[in-house]
Amino acid sequence: MAHVEQVADKTYRVQAQLPGLPTIFSLYFIQGDPGALIEPGPAGLVPTIQDAMNQLAMSDLKYIIPTHIHLDHGGACGTLVQLFPRAEVLVHPQGARHIIDPSRLVRSTAMAFGDDFEEIYGTILPVPESRVKVVPDGERLSVAGRELTIIHTPGHAPHHMAIFDPETEGLFCGEALGLVYSDGAKALPAVAPPGFDEEEYLSSMERLRQLRPRLLFYAHGSVSTEPEQSIDSVIASTRVVGEAILDTARTEATEEAVIKSIGEFIRQRFGATLTEYDLASNVRGYLHYYKKKGLL
Repeated sequence: MAHVEQVADKTYRVQAQLPGLPTIFSLYFIQGDPGALIEPGPAGLVPTIQDAMNQLAMSDLKYIIPTHIHLDHGGACGTLVQLFPRAEVLVHPQGARHIIDPSRLVRSTAMAFGDDFEEIYGTILPVPESRVKVVPDGERLSVAGRELTIIHTPGHAPHHMAIFDPETEGLFCGEALGLVYSDGAKALPAVAPPGFDEEEYLSSMERLRQLRPRLLFYAHGSVSTEPEQSIDSVIASTRVVGEAILDTARTEATEEAVIKSIGEFIRQRFGATLTEYDLASNVRGYLHYYKKKGLL
């Protein structure tokens, strides 16, 4: 049974995992009938979503809102619109075509996770265009008696957005403010090739700081009750980790050597141990960005 935890007024979180994976998926529900689901995760979590909604006496969804279209955030959207025929999927303008026709998304996911990724994560199904609502920056949406604001936050990916709830002063930040990779550790950048852009990432962080949120709802793991400190920390670590990767890449002969060196650097500097996948993704995302900028 899904463990449903209240994290703010009418706002609930379920932390879930898939068999054999270390990743923690944080799914958020704004209670109502219809209500909203933020960060649906991959399709393999649909039974968990249904169980949580039953516990919350939610029989319908008005909005399904992935912060971005990567598998671990929006992979379940196509399955969910079949189960909830009145729900709309809210998506950044740059992500809309890939959620309507996910063929390119499926190919890139297979490259990252292997051709058999659907056996673990579930199938990425297309979302009919009529069920997709493209949301501009600053769009305000009413659901369950409250108003949500969409903020475009490129950097982690060009199609990333955050959702701010003025009622609770809670910010659903996806990966726009990094992630806490180890219990008790500080937030570190969440980076993935090929869409990562360090300048835009830092700019988005500064913009989210201006909202002065009271709570940060991370996509994988914790809720921060010290948002100003958390944002300051991830801005600093994004710069520090990037500088370390750039310096190391200029001296090490291979990508594998850079990954190994940066893993040790992060352990010593930040007290965090990243999984093999997360570490490689972060390093490769920075390297891809620096090569595009002509720095490597």
